[in-house]
Amino acid sequence: MKRTFLFLFAASICHSAIAQSKPDFQYQLSYKGNRVQVAMIYTPYEEDSTIFTYGEPMFGGQMDIIKCIGDVMVTPLARLVTDRANRTFKLYYSGKKPISFLYEILDTSTVKKDVRRELFRPIIQKNYFYTHGVNLFLNPQFRDSTRKASISIEWKDRPAFPLFYGFDPGNSNKKKVISTVDSVMFSLITGATDMTVDKFELHGIQNYIVLRGGEKEKHNRQSVRDYFTRFNQTIREYWNDYSDKCFSLVLQPFLEADHNIGGVAFANGFIGKYKADTIVNPPRIYTISHEIGHHWIGHKLEMNISNQWFGEGFNDYITFTTLFQSGLLKANEFENRMNEVFKLHYSSSIRNVPNDSVFKNYWKMGDYNKLPYRRGCIFAFYLDNKIRLASKGTKTIRDLLHSLAALRQTKPVKYELTVEDFITAAAPFVPGPQLVAAIETYIMNGNPIIFTNEMLVDEFRVSMENDIPHIRIVDEKIFTEHFSLPKH
Repeated sequence: MKRTFLFLFAASICHSAIAQSKPDFQYQLSYKGNRVQVAMIYTPYEEDSTIFTYGEPMFGGQMDIIKCIGDVMVTPLARLVTDRANRTFKLYYSGKKPISFLYEILDTSTVKKDVRRELFRPIIQKNYFYTHGVNLFLNPQFRDSTRKASISIEWKDRPAFPLFYGFDPGNSNKKKVISTVDSVMFSLITGATDMTVDKFELHGIQNYIVLRGGEKEKHNRQSVRDYFTRFNQTIREYWNDYSDKCFSLVLQPFLEADHNIGGVAFANGFIGKYKADTIVNPPRIYTISHEIGHHWIGHKLEMNISNQWFGEGFNDYITFTTLFQSGLLKANEFENRMNEVFKLHYSSSIRNVPNDSVFKNYWKMGDYNKLPYRRGCIFAFYLDNKIRLASKGTKTIRDLLHSLAALRQTKPVKYELTVEDFITAAAPFVPGPQLVAAIETYIMNGNPIIFTNEMLVDEFRVSMENDIPHIRIVDEKIFTEHFSLPKH
């Protein structure tokens, strides 16, 4: 399976006006075709100094991301200490007088066919612009971590093409944006001479499909909208969640990278890049659906990055399930997908790697990059069967996830769920000691699950082929009935 390079960050929901006459950070941007000139005015919040960071190396493994920002200069009212090795700019000052910054953002990558370069670095061209906020703006590191700093963004010299703001999709990009720093940093700004934006409402939620290609991509615009409408209805019904103000699906062809599809999710959307041709085909539908699924597992239900078995693996299993429930995946395709995961995981030379070693090696790519997807997906399948058997078919893993979502609602805004939270939420469905032992054995220690027929609901049978589990759906009618969404 082609995999998506993904990182998720808990930013705020789509833009809403900030009731503040003077934002903490006032940005004015100038587009120069191969670079962006940035002027920023900061009204000090901290008493004597403020630390800013640029970029995030773990965001796509871009360890040299600091090269994308030119020299940062400030007015004589302040003193700036730069530590480019740690991507920090420490500003010293006295009083609360506004301080001016000047710098440039550059398109620096020389590895033209690198997928991660096209997903995680600024691209600044005469007819195309793409950047994540964290690679365009300076990120303040306030001592008070709960501080909600405000930001305004406007263009002095705008590009000669329309722009789309992931954090403010309804903006015509001809007016100033005023938002929060959190909502901007791990969202995106993109634009192109051939960009189109399709805006429509579903379930009271504003949706945006953003494509490139102009009129020649008319077939893609219709097929993507048809797919999204269908899948969106299922995934929101699965979570029983219609609380969002908006969701954006941004899809763009890779410029040079020869890769089927990859992408990055943000709080209320997903940017996918693909090898230019028809967008809606089975591998790409899977990837896009997986990323839409991250709106819940990964954003609304977020664990620490060290527990990607949940964020990636559980999301994979729920993607297979919801694709089936939406009619976009047939029963035999669900079976094939799971067997592919079994085969790739159980034949991997690193299948037994402990959980605490996975993310340390994640950006080595290969099996390290894929291991949490596979291990977590298999564990979710195991748990789903265990819950169905224990409840005699009245409960599923969906009920566990709804319980976890209810638990999350009792926590602070930026709270990351823990393994202990997961165990607490699962207690009504799986006895605590059994679940603790299973997580320790199969997730933390990395021991593969040895499946037997007794561990699976009657719809499945399992055999071991060269020490690799292989499942069969023995009654497609019952499988379809039991794995469909409950009737209201």
